[in-house]
Amino acid sequence: MKDAENILSNDIIINKEYVNKELSIISSDLDDDGSIIYEMNEHGYRSKSFKDKTEYNILTLGCSWTMGVGVDNDLIWPSLISNRIDENKKLNVSLFNYGMYGVSTSFVSKNYYKIITNYLKPDLVLIMWPGFSRRDYIKEDGSFRKIGGFRMAHDKDVVWKNDEEDILFMQLRNDYQDLMEFWNSYKLVESVSKLHNIKTYHTIAGYYYEIFVSLNKYLNNIIDFDCFFDPYQCYKNDNKARDKHHPGEKWHENFSNNFYEFLKNKI
Repeated sequence: MKDAENILSNDIIINKEYVNKELSIISSDLDDDGSIIYEMNEHGYRSKSFKDKTEYNILTLGCSWTMGVGVDNDLIWPSLISNRIDENKKLNVSLFNYGMYGVSTSFVSKNYYKIITNYLKPDLVLIMWPGFSRRDYIKEDGSFRKIGGFRMAHDKDVVWKNDEEDILFMQLRNDYQDLMEFWNSYKLVESVSKLHNIKTYHTIAGYYYEIFVSLNKYLNNIIDFDCFFDPYQCYKNDNKARDKHHPGEKWHENFSNNFYEFLKNKI
């Protein structure tokens, strides 16, 4: 199946090269010291299978900060929040983490729609939105490509490239276009969640948070801030993951504690 057929189908966007794999390295985490294994499911995500649904199911979505690149799976924020909910609700909780590095807001919302309509109606959804300037597109040969938005690729970049299409996109994009991209994605998620009565909460982190703050006067017209965790105390990357690029264990612990405090009386 070509990427275009997968993206434009009703099924989940599958990461074909990762399906049912146990990987020692992934994305920018290329230092295989034996400390981390990325266990990927039937769709190529660092998650258990949807076949493992239980009485309380949590779905998390986002990019590499949600996937937890460079950090053991038990120590990333989706796992830590899931554990807190499991302890406090005394329920059998299952976490389905469909975060994937380098993805756009559009990718997140498309996958959310596909998961909800085909596989799972979770009790709780947590989304850490990627940067609004990211895009994905399909080339003429039907292959899928990611664009890093305002973050240009470097010579050794394993996620993004500087293809001609990418450069042209960079010359055309602006904050208003990025906001329209986010509006489409956020409103799709919001509409699907309301339709299916799914509790859905949002956040954003890293240097994308600083852009988020700068666009606040526009975002006030888009976002329901009762459902959006503002991580002003814990958004900064400590670069302590194994790849020295992503946030490390302490960051994930601190972020999960703050996010959970925001969530605990809402869920």
